[in-house]
Amino acid sequence: TDPSHHVVLEASAGTGKTRVLVDRYLALLAAGVDPRHILAITFTRKAAAEMRERIVTDLQVRFPAVWQALRDRADEIAVSTIDAFCFSLLREFPLEAGLDPGFALADETEVARLVEMALDRTLRECRDRAAHDEGIRLVLAQMALPRLAEGLRALLERRFVAPAALRR
Repeated sequence: TDPSHHVVLEASAGTGKTRVLVDRYLALLAAGVDPRHILAITFTRKAAAEMRERIVTDLQVRFPAVWQALRDRADEIAVSTIDAFCFSLLREFPLEAGLDPGFALADETEVARLVEMALDRTLRECRDRAAHDEGIRLVLAQMALPRLAEGLRALLERRFVAPAALRR
């Protein structure tokens, strides 16, 4: 609960993480920390909205003087999702991240199209390399291309839990 120390909180669902984080946020505000200097991140938009609502409500009840001072700046009391936070960092520092400053996020439809394009390219490369790579030749001898594409698709869907297998 000491606002002079940073904290990361990990726990299972229903264990009171939101309550702890709301209390932590309120303690920081009560200690005089400007809300622009507080980074609160959660995983879902629903959880972020719930946490922000609890912060504002509890602030009004438990720390009315702090609320009065911050009322006109309530939009600075921010809770973000991890993806929104990362997106804001990339928007702020695109060159440092090796991105075109005009980059855009792909929507679900575009992601599916890009995955299919990558699979098609990978399978073309596999066919081309099979002439010079015994391992690839063996895989292609054992699996038809549609079955190989299906297996690669399944690995891509599990890319966050099976990154080493996907790289191989």
